[in-house]
Amino acid sequence: MRYLCLDPGRKRIGVAVSDETGLIASPVGVIQVGDRAQVFKQVLRHIEEQEAGKLIIGLPLHMNGDEGIEAARARDFARQLSKLTKIPIDFMDERLTSVEADRLMQEAGVKREKRKANIDARAAAIILQTYLDAERSERR
Repeated sequence: MRYLCLDPGRKRIGVAVSDETGLIASPVGVIQVGDRAQVFKQVLRHIEEQEAGKLIIGLPLHMNGDEGIEAARARDFARQLSKLTKIPIDFMDERLTSVEADRLMQEAGVKREKRKANIDARAAAIILQTYLDAERSERR
């Protein structure tokens, strides 16, 4: 089963997908935030194109683990999206994933402009990989 992950932000939503075995997460791209109906249409297109069986949404928690305004926005986004798709939706802590994505791209020698354009998709891949690893660990 493929997993699709969204890292929702106010300007962009990072998108990542797993391989069919659910072992490896890869960045797919970004969705520019605008009209909510258009955003949902693009998300549903990704779900269909990737043949995703489960959707993971990054949950922006405070450093102490509490949920704030952005977490409430992510949960509301998921609630509205759940009305449009039958696949299950789950959440994964996304603390510091953008920082980690930027650091990894810096270490790989990616120039600043290219890092800025790809950070959201890379962060979504980190969120998804963390989710996949945790799920695999639970099964053991």
